[in-house]
Amino acid sequence: MKLIPALWRLPLGLFAQCFSLSMKPAPSPRPASILAAWRGVWLVLFWIGGPLSAMAQITTRTDAVGTLLNRWATAKEAAGLDSITYENRDGEHSLFDVSLFPQLHRYVPSEAEKAAKKNIGPAAELRHEPTFGNCSMAAPADKGGSLPRFYYIDPNGLRFLSNQYLGDNLFFYPEHQDHDAGFNGRGGWGDMYPTNTPYLVISQGSSFTDKPFLQAFISATAALQPAVRDRLIKTRMLMPTLQSLFRHCNQMVKSEADYFTGKAHPVVFEGTQINEERMVRLAHEMTLAAIPPVVVLSADKETGTRSGVDFFEANEQITERLADTPCSISRIFRGSAYQRELNVTAHKSTDLMGRTLTYKWVLLQGDPQRVKIEPQWGGQEAKLTVAWHPGITLESGLISNRVEIGVFAFNGATWSAPSFVTFYMLPNEARFYDAKGRLEEISYEAENPDVGVPALEDLRWLTLGRKLAMNDPSLGIKLLRQTLPKDCVPLLKDLADELAKLQAQWRELSAEEITKKDADELHTLMMGRIRERLVRPITKDGPPLCRAVEMAISKIADDPDLYPAFQDTLKLEGKAVTARQRLLDFQILRAVTPGQFALCFKTADLTQGERYHLRQFHLTLLSETLLPEFLDRVPAPLFVDPRLTTPKPWRDVYRYGKGGAYIGWTRISRDRVDEFDVEGRMMPGGPKGKLLEVRYFRDVSKSKLDFAPR
Repeated sequence: MKLIPALWRLPLGLFAQCFSLSMKPAPSPRPASILAAWRGVWLVLFWIGGPLSAMAQITTRTDAVGTLLNRWATAKEAAGLDSITYENRDGEHSLFDVSLFPQLHRYVPSEAEKAAKKNIGPAAELRHEPTFGNCSMAAPADKGGSLPRFYYIDPNGLRFLSNQYLGDNLFFYPEHQDHDAGFNGRGGWGDMYPTNTPYLVISQGSSFTDKPFLQAFISATAALQPAVRDRLIKTRMLMPTLQSLFRHCNQMVKSEADYFTGKAHPVVFEGTQINEERMVRLAHEMTLAAIPPVVVLSADKETGTRSGVDFFEANEQITERLADTPCSISRIFRGSAYQRELNVTAHKSTDLMGRTLTYKWVLLQGDPQRVKIEPQWGGQEAKLTVAWHPGITLESGLISNRVEIGVFAFNGATWSAPSFVTFYMLPNEARFYDAKGRLEEISYEAENPDVGVPALEDLRWLTLGRKLAMNDPSLGIKLLRQTLPKDCVPLLKDLADELAKLQAQWRELSAEEITKKDADELHTLMMGRIRERLVRPITKDGPPLCRAVEMAISKIADDPDLYPAFQDTLKLEGKAVTARQRLLDFQILRAVTPGQFALCFKTADLTQGERYHLRQFHLTLLSETLLPEFLDRVPAPLFVDPRLTTPKPWRDVYRYGKGGAYIGWTRISRDRVDEFDVEGRMMPGGPKGKLLEVRYFRDVSKSKLDFAPR
């Protein structure tokens, strides 16, 4: 704002000088010389007027948002972007087009920063001026993942993000492979984020998906009234205010009630959720009195856990605490107890006008039967009770292991952006509690729950339809025919018959390079028809055809007698042999004679954990042996970020004495069985023998946790 008057002084001075020269008395003034002088004046004004005009306008955009911004700028009703900086940190790979906003400053790294590569990668330094930034960089999901995950798994990273958020810095990052439906890379890796925060914006997808969000936030900032923007910057409330605006304008928010649901506050946002024009209009309409409050949280009392007793890691300093930051309290559910209690207070929350605040504590993601929220002191505090959750299936089909509680504050005019309390269940742990909440077992190498049904746009559905119709004699097809609802086989047969000619034509076209384009178009047509049929319900009130098939396969896998009953007709190889050996190691299956196996317990006496392990073996058996031409499954244990926990190759089976008193656990691994008491001490000689303290360490050769007496 200081630059424009300085520039105006230059043309006015030149104009005055020319004017005074033209007015000096002269013996015989010539009209031509006067005209030339005026022409010089207009040339100077035209030369300087171009840049002035460009600087006066907020944006070069000519769409609806651009028209609004420039109209408000002309009326001096919009603050513009003269105080705002943009920073790119991916070597201009996903560079935001700053020419759209001529007033926007660009952060230019120094030569020293470039030499040290401090200008590349996740932001590591707080900018003192209001800054928006982006960086489209990531590693594969199993080799580090996205930049948001880089921050979210580290308490120091979350503290830095908090400082950014409350210091007028906000960055935008793509999720890349960290938030896609699937398991262990088949389709995707699931939801890899251990927490949710308002500290940054994560976009669904990879490179360039972050830029539409960046544009919306920059546009909304430009639309703010000058007094509002200046006050927000001065009080460090710019980013919390913009997050409130953005989330209120989420396309998923159709009513005020929607704002207090998970669909308004996902950990990752789809580009289609942006309503930029609405966000810009709301920003412009905001007055000082309508600036939303900021919810500031702090944790009070909580359930304690002990390393080596309630959970196990090589680093004994590790706790369940991931973050205690002003707008995000995050916990990793490590301890073995069924539930956690956590008291959280929001009494440090702030409002620009110092008004009394009203609070809402809302379960945004999780099972309402497993989460209890008890507001206290007028909602300024709450006691949270959260039980362990198995994987949560979202509407998108994505599996998430995170419970989210949002805390909102109302100042009488506007609701705040959420602050979060989150609990993350480690995906590679399968836990089994009884009806009373007593722990029966923890398996620390939880296997992939994926049944392995192909994608809806896959020709293997046609192959399955033909085999079912032809009464294929193989055991897998026979079992599937017996288990499927009666309406499914005719529907799959009709689908295969309908597309038989198209499939043959597609194969013929695919054989020649010259007709490859036609083959691709035909393939797209077939995929669309397959999907359309598979998502159609099998009956009026029945499930979709694809779901009916998946349920039938799942039912086959749930039969604990599947392998013992049919082992004589099955030839196991590769991964199926490995899966069987796992059951032998875990003492669920035993060798009766060479090549013959039986369950270690009667079917009726099997525990939840034992049935789980049998199901996992049978899923591998189905995908590798019984239905290998149809199913596609990765049988490896579920991947979890190794920076959060070290994999443990054992199952802990918990023991209870007379009256149900907890007395310890039995640890079963590949080559040993160990007994532990309630304090986590080994009992090699039984309950009356010598008790040995235990140390845990990382086996570098196996990248797994191991243990031994101290």
